[in-house]
Amino acid sequence: MLRALEGEFVVYGGYGWLVKGFQHKPGWLVAYPRYDLVNRRKMEHREAEKLLRTYESWWDCLKLRLPLIPLDEVSKPFTGLDTPVLRLLSYLLDFDEEDMEVTGSYLVDPYEAGDVDIVLYGADESTVERLEALVARGVLKRAGLWHSLREYYTKHADRVDLDLYLALKARTLLHLSVHGVVVNLRPYRYRAGWHTCVDRVVRRVNVRGVVELRDRATPVLPARRRAFIGGEELVFETHKELYAELPPGVYYVEGEIEYRESGVYIVADRGRVWAKGGFK
Repeated sequence: MLRALEGEFVVYGGYGWLVKGFQHKPGWLVAYPRYDLVNRRKMEHREAEKLLRTYESWWDCLKLRLPLIPLDEVSKPFTGLDTPVLRLLSYLLDFDEEDMEVTGSYLVDPYEAGDVDIVLYGADESTVERLEALVARGVLKRAGLWHSLREYYTKHADRVDLDLYLALKARTLLHLSVHGVVVNLRPYRYRAGWHTCVDRVVRRVNVRGVVELRDRATPVLPARRRAFIGGEELVFETHKELYAELPPGVYYVEGEIEYRESGVYIVADRGRVWAKGGFK
């Protein structure tokens, strides 16, 4: 089943693409190229960018140029892998296996993948509470320092400073070791996306400044929290697990402010976040 949701792995033109977001232009899918399926490898940044530009098109709903691939030509690989890790997590979290999908590098070459990415579609606060309890009891353990450092330097060095990254990994619920297998969990609140404009962006502006997050972090994506910039309240929204787990505190953010029909949002997913002061 094609969900048209964040993190979903789809195949088009001999490449593996990862779906972005939950709303899509009718007849198209917003997705980013990540894998060369012919040679079974992750694409280099420059070749992925070149392919991305080939498929970029303007979508007025989001006021962005986005990579759009034709919906009727997209297929899905077999993602319902019957692995012990998947079965164990399904049992521990009391989560339907049909709503759990393996994605990312593991689908391209499981022997070379350093970890397993799993999306939990239809997750909610009860999912988070179970994760918290399992980690607190030691049933699930956080991934080790070596793996976290490798992840940082290969994926996140341009997104967040190292001190903040390690502090987040010391308390994460999403980067875990399950029976010796490193698992990256991505709880997502929806089970299916929309092929229409759901939340139109009226205007977007670039922003650099100090942002205060006051609400408790929630790793269910898209994560939305109250944020304050110079006394003005708006919504901090992210589809990134890393930013979803930011604890209450003060941060320096490079991102965008989106004026939507539903409200005013600050989004750093195409930018950068680092700690300005202490956080709780």
